[in-house]
Amino acid sequence: MNILNDKMNVRNEEPQILSLQQSQISVAAKMMATTFFPDPLSCYLIPSERHRLEILEKAWRKTINHDIHLGHVYCSGQEHSDTSASMNAQLLGIASWLPPNVKSPSLLESLPLIFEIFLQGGFRSTSRVLNTLTKTEAYRLRDCPTPHWYLEGLAVSPNAQGKGIGGLLLQPVLQQADRQGEICYLFTSTDRAVKFYQRHGFVVRDELRVLNDAPPLWMMMRSPQA
Repeated sequence: MNILNDKMNVRNEEPQILSLQQSQISVAAKMMATTFFPDPLSCYLIPSERHRLEILEKAWRKTINHDIHLGHVYCSGQEHSDTSASMNAQLLGIASWLPPNVKSPSLLESLPLIFEIFLQGGFRSTSRVLNTLTKTEAYRLRDCPTPHWYLEGLAVSPNAQGKGIGGLLLQPVLQQADRQGEICYLFTSTDRAVKFYQRHGFVVRDELRVLNDAPPLWMMMRSPQA
């Protein structure tokens, strides 16, 4: 899932792109949850506004905690953020990637989170989450049967959008993928995000609706570029 508003007009205080630290996971999960709260897919998966933020925060904490050990979770902060505490307070964006040859957590590994979703969101949310997980993964493996980079999430804090941060957060992996001749893959749920990713070399492979009443998801792939 990916949401952002990017115009590539970075101002005087240029953000730095850094590796997220273990101590920042909770702050990062809260920022991701807040940013994704109004996203069409989030609203569909968790219709209850009362429970949505808490469930999203738990889900992103799990995702980031898994990905951070693989070395490709990036964050953005201001240049004057020189301590862990100040950096935590000024996280502007997060990009969390799975590198080639690494699988997403299995449904079995995700059972604790799925059970919590069932307790808070009921059967409807649980069914929608399971359908989304299984179908997006099936499309990804069909489109990319060879090793590839997978963007699990990219978000820019609402109060920092329009500064080019989303594009900067993509660069460490896009540059590495180009050097190594590797494909990148993602899915997103807004027209605005589709246009953003197209500017960075991604093309739409498919439009997917996991269920008849679900919002569209765009499956996107980027071939290595010179």
